Amino acid sequence: MEDGQTLDGAPSRAVLAGHHAVASCAIARVLDTQPARAPLFGVRMQEPAIDTESLSFYDEFRRSDPETGEQQPISFAEKEKLYMECLDAYYNDGGKQLLPDDEYETLKTDLNFEGSIIATLSKDEIRFVLANKRFAMKKPIMSDSEYDSLRTKLKEIASPVILHEAPSCTIDGICKLDLKVDAAKQRLLYFPGTVGASLVFSELSYWVLGTDPIIGLVLAAVPSYFFGIWFTENIFGQKPLVTVAACPDCNSLNNVFFGDLFNVATDGIIPGGPPTDIVELPCSNCKAPLLADRSKMIIQTTVPKGQKA
Repeated sequence: MEDGQTLDGAPSRAVLAGHHAVASCAIARVLDTQPARAPLFGVRMQEPAIDTESLSFYDEFRRSDPETGEQQPISFAEKEKLYMECLDAYYNDGGKQLLPDDEYETLKTDLNFEGSIIATLSKDEIRFVLANKRFAMKKPIMSDSEYDSLRTKLKEIASPVILHEAPSCTIDGICKLDLKVDAAKQRLLYFPGTVGASLVFSELSYWVLGTDPIIGLVLAAVPSYFFGIWFTENIFGQKPLVTVAACPDCNSLNNVFFGDLFNVATDGIIPGGPPTDIVELPCSNCKAPLLADRSKMIIQTTVPKGQKA
C-alpha cells in the first residue's frame, strides 16, 4: 500500500481534500481575472429619485408659532377652521393674509387629501358660509335680499352647505326638513319619451335612408335626447319634480311628486284641483300629516311632534 491510498487502492480522504482545495483556488483565480458581468436581462433595482420640492407636496400641514417659529401639527377640525379664517380675512378684511402663500397651498392640499368638504366648496358656497359667520359676529357682509337670493340659488343645486340631515323644530313642536331632488326617479320620467323617440328615429332612418338599425340608434341619440325633454315637460308631464325627504317625526323616507301627468289634475279628471307648489301627504310609516313646499324645498309636520291629526 502506497502513501495516500486505502487498502483497495483508492485515494484516501486526505488526498481528495487536497485536490478539492487546489481546484477551488484555481477557480477563484480565474474568476478574479474576469471582468464583472452585467445583471441578468439588464435588470437593475434602484429607488425612485424624488426631488425636495416633490417631497414637500406630501408633507402634512404644520402651523408655525409666530414667536418661536416652531412647527406643530394641528387637528383636522383646526385645519378646516384655519382655512375658513384665511378666506374670511382675505375677502372681508381687505385682502389680509393669515398665512404665507406656500403654507396656504400646503393647507389646502392637505385638506383635499383628507377628504375635507370645506376645501372643495365653490365661490358661492364659501360666500354663504362666511355670511353666516359674519352675521353671528354681528358684522353682516350682505343684505337680507342678497342672502335669500344666494340661499335659494344654492338650494336649487342641492349644495351641502344648505341641506340639513337632521330636522329643526320650533318651540311649539312643528318640525321641518329640507327636500332633495330624487335624481334617479326624476330621470325615469324622461325615459319613455327618450326611448320612444330613439325607436322612431331608428325606424325612419332604416326605411328612408336604408341605414343599419344600430347606426340609426347612434344617429338618433342627440335628437332623441332633446325630444325626450320636450315630450316629458310638455305632454307627458307638466312641471314634473320628484323629491325625497325623511319624515321629521320618524325619519322614514318619503317621495313627494310635484306637477301633473297628462293634465289629469289640471283638467279635473281626478279630484283635488290643479297642482300647486304645496302638497299635503301622510307619512308612509307613522302616518303623521306632512306639508311639502316646492318653492321653499321644505317638508314639515302640521301638528306637534308625536301627535297625529
